[in-house]
Amino acid sequence: MKIAVIGTGYVGLVTGAALAHLGHQVVCVDVNKDKIMLLKSGVMPIWEPDLEDMIRGAEFEGLLNYSTDASAAVSDSDAVFVTIGTPSSESGEADLSALWSVVHSIAPMLPDDGLLIIKSTVPAGTCVQIECYLRQSLPDSSRVAVAHNPEFLRQGSAVQDFLAPDRIVFGASSPEAHERLEEIYAPIESPKIRCGLKEAELIKCASNAFLAMKISYANMMADLCDALGASIDAVAEGMGLDRRIGPANLRAGAGYGGSCFPKDIRALIALAAKEQVEMELLKATEAINRQRIAVIMKKLESVFGMLGDKRFAIYGLAFKPNTDDTRESPALQLCSMLQQAGARVTAYDPVVSSMPELQVELAPDMYAAAEGSDCAVIVTDWAQFGRLDWGKLKQMMRSPYIFDARNMLDAASMAVNCERYGLRYMSLGRPAITPDAPLAIDLNR
Repeated sequence: MKIAVIGTGYVGLVTGAALAHLGHQVVCVDVNKDKIMLLKSGVMPIWEPDLEDMIRGAEFEGLLNYSTDASAAVSDSDAVFVTIGTPSSESGEADLSALWSVVHSIAPMLPDDGLLIIKSTVPAGTCVQIECYLRQSLPDSSRVAVAHNPEFLRQGSAVQDFLAPDRIVFGASSPEAHERLEEIYAPIESPKIRCGLKEAELIKCASNAFLAMKISYANMMADLCDALGASIDAVAEGMGLDRRIGPANLRAGAGYGGSCFPKDIRALIALAAKEQVEMELLKATEAINRQRIAVIMKKLESVFGMLGDKRFAIYGLAFKPNTDDTRESPALQLCSMLQQAGARVTAYDPVVSSMPELQVELAPDMYAAAEGSDCAVIVTDWAQFGRLDWGKLKQMMRSPYIFDARNMLDAASMAVNCERYGLRYMSLGRPAITPDAPLAIDLNR
């Protein structure tokens, strides 16, 4: 098929590359001329494992191209994917202005038998509105089908998620549209769900909200474990072995961030409010997540007292590993709160190399970040932070506190490291590990 993908952001670029990888002739379209020039010159605008290799392969086969000319791409296509961002507005509702701008601009260019596929995350009812708009504004619009094909791409594993997904959702009003979606995704073997437009829209938001809810539940239980002197690890393991619950998203930590969970929860709450339906569970999920950095700050203050003369090494700036996305990252919130408390902050992230909006010193490696610090705080669970040379780290630090704000390190192994190197290890919902001898902090170091 000839396919146009409108928008070359995270979802658009992955979608376009993957569809070309499947054998379709794809044109990725964007109004940003600079971005299109970069893509044509071989420069990747985002960091995502395996994406560049897939793009290079599709380009080599002549199946993936880039353009700023939406008119030519859309009019010559069998299907058009719209992958425009829908950020939160001040009210929490999804801001659909950019999406509607694209729909209005490409509507006259859609071929009579075209298929317009909305892949952007939108509130339930949006695609029905688009369908109505096309019928009212185009003379032959009855032959233009509208579909919703939500994306379930996790940053850090987006390529695998597209090519081997848990499920593919086809939302449409007609069997013909469902059949054409099946044709596009025919090479992928996975469960395919056919449903209406509103159901498809709800599946995406409901899924993200439920996953976020599990994270907040685990964090709520971690706080209780802290109060009782119990271990959240054992509690989460016991819960996760129940097949009705499962182990995913039950690790306590600094909370969720990124471009999806926060936005989708706010949009779902706002949509429900319009329909006079209360979403108290999701409101509580949000409230718990907002408090995670305050919980971490309280733990740090319980150890160090006033933080104004302390130095902290922050490990990780991205909201999760294997991405360079810092949107709503807990790490940035922690850096900001530490600075407000007067602490000195140095950060290191394997792929985030520039943070102009955050006045934080960026170190070239893990050990340079820890030099002269009182505490190294793991806020993004990059795998390399689990391979730290603890003896070397101890030598770099002014006082040897490790705060694992993602509970990524094995508690038993850290007990051995604490005994061997004289470290003090803290995490969330697990008893602290410290040698018996008191520790004095050398503020002159």
